[in-house]
Amino acid sequence: MLQELTQDVKNWAAQQWGAAKLGDKRRQARAVTLGAQLAANPAAQLPEQTGSWKELKAAYRLLNESDVTHADLGSPHWENTRRVARLCDGDVLFIQDGTELDFSHHPKVVGLGRLNKLKRHGMLAHSCLAVTPAQNNVLGLAAQRVWQRSPKAQESKGACSYRANEYDVWAETLQAIGPAPAPESGVRWISVGDRASDIYGYFRQAQDLGWGVVARAAKDRIIYTLAGERAHMLQWARELPSQTTTTAEMRGRDGLPARRASLQVAWADCELPAPRWGKERGGPRLRVSVVRAWESDPPPGVEPLEWVLVTNLVVIDPADALQVTGYYEKRWIVEEYHKCLKTGCAMEARQLETSEGLQALLGFLAIVAVRLLCLRTVSRQQPNTPARHVVAPPLIETVQRYLQLPPGEMTARDFWRAVARLGGFLGRKSDGDPGWQTLWRGWLKLQDLAWQPDSVP
Repeated sequence: MLQELTQDVKNWAAQQWGAAKLGDKRRQARAVTLGAQLAANPAAQLPEQTGSWKELKAAYRLLNESDVTHADLGSPHWENTRRVARLCDGDVLFIQDGTELDFSHHPKVVGLGRLNKLKRHGMLAHSCLAVTPAQNNVLGLAAQRVWQRSPKAQESKGACSYRANEYDVWAETLQAIGPAPAPESGVRWISVGDRASDIYGYFRQAQDLGWGVVARAAKDRIIYTLAGERAHMLQWARELPSQTTTTAEMRGRDGLPARRASLQVAWADCELPAPRWGKERGGPRLRVSVVRAWESDPPPGVEPLEWVLVTNLVVIDPADALQVTGYYEKRWIVEEYHKCLKTGCAMEARQLETSEGLQALLGFLAIVAVRLLCLRTVSRQQPNTPARHVVAPPLIETVQRYLQLPPGEMTARDFWRAVARLGGFLGRKSDGDPGWQTLWRGWLKLQDLAWQPDSVP
């Protein structure tokens, strides 16, 4: 990952878009140029990123070409991520999540659809990140789907049908990525999702393709115990006795600070019946494990945490159950990715005139956002390791000279905090770890300083 980050943006962009099938080699070359311009300054607008009227016009022409689509631009990266995921050892998590891209500030865009909020319009993106769980190592995007809802309110029957189609994206993502590696390969692919992934058809598709699944239960659906008794899943799960304990690191959100939650954990197997209507009606019962993790003694004023997780992984002992909860705990990575896309790459601030143009731009920025996320991940790995073991010594020397730090050994954590200082991070003792925005600004500045040593004091 670090080797990719330390590449010049032009070389990195050539790897991402040099093989894109855009109908013309000149478009490939322009895609590489534009990708490098976007990666060099992700949060800026196109005029600033391209740097001249000539380059800006060339970017607009490329983004408005009918042969330049989000899928065409993303496919080389997606395919490379899948290839790398097949070469891994052990488990690889494919963390899925959807997000809304809101362009309501730009009402004249042609082709956008409605969002959940009244009088808001934009498009929906469903992203799937491949991650190795041991160190939260982000391999890349394995797939991404984009679509628009109809701008007109649907009749009740049509709305239900359309909503079902939106839920199909979970299973369709697995289909797009393809069958999981054979068990004898030593690689196991596991799809992780939130409540929106609590879908019978998604579990059945995963079973057919050899995937593992960890999903959070969304509803008190009917299940059958292994004794054949009919029950409601949530009620049944909440009656299971605690069998082990664990802790979960809760990130700060909605005005609440980050904290560590102490959880009770229980598990048992059951069977999911097929729905009584729809295309999955009449399907077989699926045997699954249900793992419940809950907080029995939350801090005052804090809503207790509860996860009811449904998985097709085998759960027979505490280690299996804690692995399931640990994998679900990684779901924040895709949420952080969408923040990189919206804030770090300013996707929702773009002002192209058509939905097609915005989708093409997303084909670039979606991959640039992966690069931002990878930098954040690298900066938090092995914090006590000597920095010279994870970054090139000239970069360490450059940041030490520029910030007038004493020469000599630095830990990886000290190095990355120094890089963040170049991006505006204050680095006080009371400050936490720097975010990817300040890291990215500092990283780009460090690259410039390292390439232009005369500018370093």
